[in-house]
Amino acid sequence: MQYVDGIGMSELLEEEKEVVCAELCQHLAALHEIKRDMIGGPSGIVIPPYRVMRCRNNDTWIPRSSENSEYVFCHNDLSQHNVIVDRRTLKINAIIDWEYAGFFPRHFEAPFYKRPGPSVALNRENDDVPKLLQFFEDISSE
Repeated sequence: MQYVDGIGMSELLEEEKEVVCAELCQHLAALHEIKRDMIGGPSGIVIPPYRVMRCRNNDTWIPRSSENSEYVFCHNDLSQHNVIVDRRTLKINAIIDWEYAGFFPRHFEAPFYKRPGPSVALNRENDDVPKLLQFFEDISSE
């Protein structure tokens, strides 16, 4: 761990956030090119996104494999406060808080970075937690 100079994306003006968002989308595309046939983190431990974890008192999540490499690398907590930006150039200096990262279906990477706030559905946003929980329940029944 080390200090990274910069400010959180959440502290920028809306037009500045658009510049950062364009770069962030490029990084996400690169991450999603990294594929694996098993869900979970690089070590093999399955840690679902926070929005799923907070809805269940479950410490054990079952790994799932597929016949092809359909799972992509997801950050799973990509909110504006986890994107550190150079205030002057608007270039991303770091993306932090990777504890929920791992290989999951692409739809697990919800675009919470497009608005301020936590990596959970707010107000009238579509809450995908039931769909994600169903994914894990389907694994358990296989």
